[in-house]
Parts: sequence; structure tokens; C-alpha cells
Amino acid sequence: MASKPKILCLHGFGESGELLRIRSRNFHRVVEDHADLVYLDGHLDIANLHLTAADLDRDNSTHVDFKNLAWWWSRKSKTVEYRGLEEALEQVGRVLNEQGPFDGILGFSQGACLSIIIAALLGGRAEHGPGFGIEVTHPPIKFMVLAGAFLLSEPNYKYLYEEKINVPSFHMSGEYDTVITRDEARAASSIFESPVLFDFVGGHFIPQTPQCASAMAAFVAPFVPGVLGDTAADTVTDAAADTDTVDSASPEQQILQDVSA
Repeated sequence: MASKPKILCLHGFGESGELLRIRSRNFHRVVEDHADLVYLDGHLDIANLHLTAADLDRDNSTHVDFKNLAWWWSRKSKTVEYRGLEEALEQVGRVLNEQGPFDGILGFSQGACLSIIIAALLGGRAEHGPGFGIEVTHPPIKFMVLAGAFLLSEPNYKYLYEEKINVPSFHMSGEYDTVITRDEARAASSIFESPVLFDFVGGHFIPQTPQCASAMAAFVAPFVPGVLGDTAADTVTDAAADTDTVDSASPEQQILQDVSA
């Protein structure tokens, strides 16, 4: 029996694998049991960014009962330093080696940016600049589903984007996204050979609409056998009935403005 396609899922800044599991429930409905989804947690705990100065002055009794994780963080000045990015790439490299091979990647916001970096490095760009920091023997990614994607702005990382990435990609972009602008999202999709664009009326989230479910199903069908089977209509129906409001705001819209998405 053939193994199921495996998809690596990377969350946004200030979130977690578990929160992305909730945010991506529309995608999960699409692939259902036809693929194995691996939700990875970022290595960087940024929970303290949510605490006030008064909180930080108190004793250690302050309890943070949520996970705010990231792959890196940065402050914008004359130059941009992506603190934690090297560690994130090494972390992902180990996961690729130990849990792969992965057929596809689902990425949201900072996780989408990281997904693009991974695809570029596995496609040969590691020969032109810093890579995973360890030897990675993983084959190129076969497909990508991205929401709120953007590119690193620091010129030191230009080598990642100098050539088109020959990986089929699906890009979701909200018309009213105040975290990642439409121009930033378009710049991210433009470095792919044949990007599929899905624009929607909304902000910084993964849409839960039946239209998005149908579009994602059509895109992933060549890579995940079975997604357009008898359950396709049920997937659209479930998406139409979904009224959960978790997508109304992203933690990235609530975190300090001088910290990058």
C-alpha cells in the first residue's frame, strides 16, 4: 500500500502548530485522511512580548498559559537582522532529514516566508549562500500552499530569490490584510514559475469559505490522490457551515509594531 503524501505545516509569528491546526481546518477538510499533516512548533518563545513592563517587574508568579512561538524576530532600522532564523533553518533541516520526505508545505505568514526559503534551498539555492546549517538530503518540495506570504527584505538574502522557484504554489491573499500588504504578497508569488493566486475579501488569515476549499482541492489534487473523490461535496458543505471566528484576528496584528511579521 502506497504511503500517504506528507505535508509540513508552518505557523505564523506569535502562534504555534496547534493554532495553525485550527486556522487551517479548511485545508484539513480538503485533504482529510488522504495526507499526513505535520504541524511544527517554532523554536523561539516570544510570550514575553505580550507582557507589560509591570508584568515583567513582578516576581516569577506571572503565568503565561499560551504558546507564542516564532521562527525568528527582527527590528527594522537601517538594516534588518533576523534573529533566530539560522536556528529555525537548522531545526527544519533536522525535521526534513528525520521525518521526511515531505511532499508539500502549508505555510501561514512568517511560516509562509520560511516555506519559500525551504523550497529555494532544496531547489539548489543553498549553493549560493547560507543554507540549513547542516547537511540535508531531502528532495525538492513538490507543492506549496501559502497564506499571507512575504519575502525577506535584507539584501543578504537576495540569493534566495534571484531565480524562479519551480514548485507549484497556491497563494492566498486578503484584500484587507494589514500585516502583509497585497504588494508584498504579490512579490512573494512572483518568484514562482506558475503561481496560483486566490484573492479574498478579508484580512490576515486562512479563509474558511467553500470557494477557498474548492480552489485548494483543485490545486492539491494532482499531489494528494483522493481529494476530489466522493467527499468533495461534503468538504464544501462543511466549510459553508463553519462559523468559528478564530480567523477574525491574528496575534501578528496584536504584537508590537516594531517586530516584523
